[in-house]
Amino acid sequence: MGAELILRRGRSDDLPAVERICTQTWDWGDYVPLVWEEWLADPQGFVLVGEIEGQAVALSKITFLTADQVWLSGMRVDPAFRGRGVAGRFLDYGIDYACQQGARVVRLATGDTNAPVHTLAHRAGMSCLGSFAVGRAESLPEGDLPVVLAPEHEPQVRALIDRGPFLRQARGLYSVHWTWQELSPERVAQFLAHGQMVARIDAQGQMRALASVHLDPVDEEMWIGFVEGDPDSVEWLARAVRAHAAQVGAEALEVMLADVDSLRDAFHAAGYVTDDQEGELLIFEKRLTRDGQGHGE
Repeated sequence: MGAELILRRGRSDDLPAVERICTQTWDWGDYVPLVWEEWLADPQGFVLVGEIEGQAVALSKITFLTADQVWLSGMRVDPAFRGRGVAGRFLDYGIDYACQQGARVVRLATGDTNAPVHTLAHRAGMSCLGSFAVGRAESLPEGDLPVVLAPEHEPQVRALIDRGPFLRQARGLYSVHWTWQELSPERVAQFLAHGQMVARIDAQGQMRALASVHLDPVDEEMWIGFVEGDPDSVEWLARAVRAHAAQVGAEALEVMLADVDSLRDAFHAAGYVTDDQEGELLIFEKRLTRDGQGHGE
């Protein structure tokens, strides 16, 4: 690598360097400078910055989504310093730090065309869990509404999750705000307690489809974290959630769709659009062992 790479916590005065590093991320720019102060203040994680000869040349975010699930994101390397092993050092640090803090799994997402990151992830012992495409729709001012579920619905929810195919295809993960984590029984109970699960319930009282919904009042946007049920009922529910979003003040919806034809077809039929040019996101995972070496799954 040449000069030594020094890793440290990010600071507010790193922002000009962050803006420089992120200039060429995408044609439209990068979101990282816009959320820099928010990232620095996040109690669930921290920002890592890499310096070479006193110059900040790379950054990433390490987030504990739960006490034992770590999400790595925002990996950026100054174009002038790529190809020197910087990203690999960051990834190794993130995995080692997660292990030291008692985490049992580390995950990250990257584009399906980002071959260098795929290579780094595999070298670090991570395995690809699957491919996801973002689906987007506008809210609907009218239409059928889903049932907002409550804690007393938990037995039906658990039964549908256990027998349904879609969450299994997503490896048991749900996604909100571009992060993925396990849909644990505790998380299900939390969603039910906060009115964050909706469903289609038929005339006989049978739950045919369900989804978690997460309102972002700042962006006036609703995320669908996961969906389960038979394809026809999922299509109905995907459309009904659009009407529900309008009721609670969201103008738009986003959902991460696993690479399952029947699931994507249902959302397309309900008016959601996936952009082929935007590509797919691949989720990589490494499960950690006590010795810190870990293994992919």
